[in-house]
Amino acid sequence: MVKTVSRQSNGGIASEEGSISNGRLKKIQSQRGPKRGLEWSLRSMHSIDTSAQHMLPSYFFEVTEPSESLIQEGEDSLEDQSAYEIFKDTATANEKESPNDSVWASLHAPLRHGVVDGKKVVFELRSNVTQRPKLSRKERVQRINTIINSNRSSWEVRFRFYLMHFSVGAMSLSFFAAFVATCVIFASLYYALEDGCCGNPDLSFAETFAFSVQTATTIGYGGLTPTGTWADFLTVIFSFVAILLNTIFAGLLFTKYVTPVINIQFSEVLTLCNVNGVPCLSFRIGNADGNENPLTDINVRLTYSYQIPYTDHKGAQKYFRQTETLNLLSSRQHGLKEVWTLRHVLDEASPLFGLNFEEHPANKIYVFTLSVDAVQEMTKSTVNVQEEYGLEDVMIGHAFASQMHFDEERKVNIWDFSKMSDTEPYPVWYPAKVGVYDTDKLPPLKSFGAF
Repeated sequence: MVKTVSRQSNGGIASEEGSISNGRLKKIQSQRGPKRGLEWSLRSMHSIDTSAQHMLPSYFFEVTEPSESLIQEGEDSLEDQSAYEIFKDTATANEKESPNDSVWASLHAPLRHGVVDGKKVVFELRSNVTQRPKLSRKERVQRINTIINSNRSSWEVRFRFYLMHFSVGAMSLSFFAAFVATCVIFASLYYALEDGCCGNPDLSFAETFAFSVQTATTIGYGGLTPTGTWADFLTVIFSFVAILLNTIFAGLLFTKYVTPVINIQFSEVLTLCNVNGVPCLSFRIGNADGNENPLTDINVRLTYSYQIPYTDHKGAQKYFRQTETLNLLSSRQHGLKEVWTLRHVLDEASPLFGLNFEEHPANKIYVFTLSVDAVQEMTKSTVNVQEEYGLEDVMIGHAFASQMHFDEERKVNIWDFSKMSDTEPYPVWYPAKVGVYDTDKLPPLKSFGAF
């Protein structure tokens, strides 16, 4: 007799006991494909985090006592289903034969169910699931990190890094203040000499300051010349300091001007809605400078990071971080002069397929990162910009509203960047929320055919 069946996350059979022959077992396993080992990824967290609470059994079903008919069928129904099979088919085979036998028939709600990682997931068509966060994204994702006890760079290198953070305007004002302060200091030293800077003790401080400016800028009109040992000595030191100050500012200013700058604007939120009947995670990027600063060879990458909990050898609860790539439907573009909407399709190839962001393991995601590489056409230099989003930035059941309209009179497309993050409710196939449907409406397990 068949007693138990142990399963991996992808529905693979680990062991069978009873009357199933080795030939039958090999046949079933060959139909399912090879078993996967332990994967350190979001989809295998239920194998790593054994104490985690999954969705209620009302929405995830796992076979523990398969029927003989199930085995004879080769367990084809336990194979993971593609997004097309789950979302595009209007009914399963059983529902087509007897529509009233559907577990959800009495609920009068648009629902789909499919096998994802060996478990049955119920999807419902939902909209307006989440709302826009009250705090801005930058306020919520900003993290302050402090580094201590490290072998840091020298103070001179760190000072250069500090200066590079200044804008051109702030750098110019800082240089002007430093220049005036240096001239005042050396004018005071000149003025304190017994014979002044130029052998004339009757010179006013203003005239001495003017001599300092002429020396610092290497103008040297010739009306005043340093006289005396101390005046010559101060002039040598002052000239060195002034040249050093001018060189530092000129270098920083040159670096600021030759460094390519792009103005990529990101949508404040991500949206999750159906596109051509399949859930898609979407976001927008736009070149806010348009034709004034054209960009070419655009390459966009989307990753997400999560924390996998585990227990170490001492029994302490710890986490390690993992980052994976979310493939985009289209990630490269020749140029960007307006707005580009990018999408990640939540199909069977997506690590997010069949996951509810509010529950384990998807709630272990803590950041989505967008990275945009582009070539500034004017300088032919490569630039990179990045943005981060949290789970609360994913607006489920929303789609981006249109931000472009065509001006019939001028025959031009107008892109309104103030609508970059505007959304509107839009349906999406999303895993059924725990507790939405009463468990007493669920039929016995055998009513699911293979399940």
